[in-house]
Amino acid sequence: MRSLGVYLFVFLSTFSVTLLGQEQERTETIESIEESVLLLPSWTQEDLGNLNSGELVPGSSLLGSVALDFLNSDAEIVIEVDPEVRDLPDEEPEEEGWSTRIKESFLSSYFHELPRGFLTDPQHLLTTQEFRDREGFLNYHARDTDIDLYIYLFDGLQEIPPNESIDGIIRDHIDQSKPVAVVFYFLGMPEKSQLAFSEKVAGSVVQEEREKVLRMAVEEALEKSDPSSQLESFSTQLSIRLYWLEKVVARDGQGGELGGRFILPDSVELPVEEKNLWGDLKSQPVLFYSLLSLAVIIAAILLGLLGRSIARKRRVYVFPDAEGNLLLEAPHAPGVGGMITFLSVALPPSSQKGEVPDYLEKM
Repeated sequence: MRSLGVYLFVFLSTFSVTLLGQEQERTETIESIEESVLLLPSWTQEDLGNLNSGELVPGSSLLGSVALDFLNSDAEIVIEVDPEVRDLPDEEPEEEGWSTRIKESFLSSYFHELPRGFLTDPQHLLTTQEFRDREGFLNYHARDTDIDLYIYLFDGLQEIPPNESIDGIIRDHIDQSKPVAVVFYFLGMPEKSQLAFSEKVAGSVVQEEREKVLRMAVEEALEKSDPSSQLESFSTQLSIRLYWLEKVVARDGQGGELGGRFILPDSVELPVEEKNLWGDLKSQPVLFYSLLSLAVIIAAILLGLLGRSIARKRRVYVFPDAEGNLLLEAPHAPGVGGMITFLSVALPPSSQKGEVPDYLEKM
């Protein structure tokens, strides 16, 4: 009881101190508000008269002494703009077609230099991962097909300079004796794409079929809405159709049963034996590493289950010798049910229960 009284006294003391502190804080807050109210400016009758007569202009003190003197004076002075400000040239609005031009710093990489790879993107229109994926696919195409494919990326609104062309790149930077295809691809607008071939291909395939190759690739790309997905579909379909062009180029334009004219089928796919699943996976790093991680996890789970099964089979149970009570003080009397046997040391005792003899059930 004494300890309970002590606890009650401490609680009441703490509660009282808290209330006193809150009351003191409230009093200080009210006093500070009253002091702030007293510091606010007050209007006198004289100020009200000056305001009504126009001598006092509210807010005039914020304009500075020069503006205040000018306001109070009766002289009509023309305010002139500072010459430095007056002589500033008018800013011309930016041209709406600025994005259609290719900066001069990129012209050399596009038109005046040999391509450094199968994918040319000096303006970095693609992200790093997208560029690696498309470049990896073009490298795989070059290994699997005789007709090399070079793609130059431009923005969808950009226009090729008048003095440059895709034929100029074929003429100046491509070996005419090799089968090569060059594409000007406009990101986001695949319908503007241009396709040209080296003399090795152009001399073996008629113009109508060469145009059909580009038209089919563009139609496939337009089925996608995302610019990156459009480029992926375009390059994939173009690669498949170049595979078929490779056959007629190898025959030097002779179509055999087609009567000397190569006809590109409307729907083509690579033969199953020509597909390289490993190469396709390596060209898509995200999918490749995801499948690799999944395979490692599955292998670890299977090894764990196998190890657990082996450990269960190797488990050995050790049974202690059972000592029963003496029967009629006889040291060697077996008694009833005194013999306990187990068939295997590898199985738990609960699974080795035998049938109870008939003479025990009768007792």
